[in-house]
Amino acid sequence: MKNLFFGLLVWLAFSANDLKAQGTIIGVVDADAVVQKSIKGKAFFDEINAFQLAKRNKLDAMVTQYQDKSKDAQAKAASMSETKRQEVALELQNMQTQIKRSQEDAERESQMKINDGLEQMQKELAPLIRQVALEMGLDLVLNYGPNSNIVYMNDKVNITENVIRKYDEMSR
Repeated sequence: MKNLFFGLLVWLAFSANDLKAQGTIIGVVDADAVVQKSIKGKAFFDEINAFQLAKRNKLDAMVTQYQDKSKDAQAKAASMSETKRQEVALELQNMQTQIKRSQEDAERESQMKINDGLEQMQKELAPLIRQVALEMGLDLVLNYGPNSNIVYMNDKVNITENVIRKYDEMSR
């Protein structure tokens, strides 16, 4: 990883003179910020949060039902026959299994919704970023974010707000 980073820095250092000589204009966009700050992105995350809350409420109700059943079984254990205790124990075990499956299903569904939504936004943003870059006369646009290798950038090359504005206009 260090070699890749160092190699990128060396390449940028040598390429900077070539780019400057050719008059190359570079812009930077923070695609993560576009998703988080745009109208569509905020609506997407609100939808995900509502979905997760509904799933959590359903799971909480299942857990409460299990706990109530378990307390009831413990309170009545002394007066139950062995067969009835085994039936209740099996029912509680089945309830635990159902809760675990429901949790796993909810996590899987939530992750799929997130991945699908982000993929859709990525498909929408790529041509939009290209359009903004062409309107601004940029020759190259780099993505800036937590996983980028950009060490420094001047704010004047940051086109993130322009992209957010255009994306919001598309959403209206």
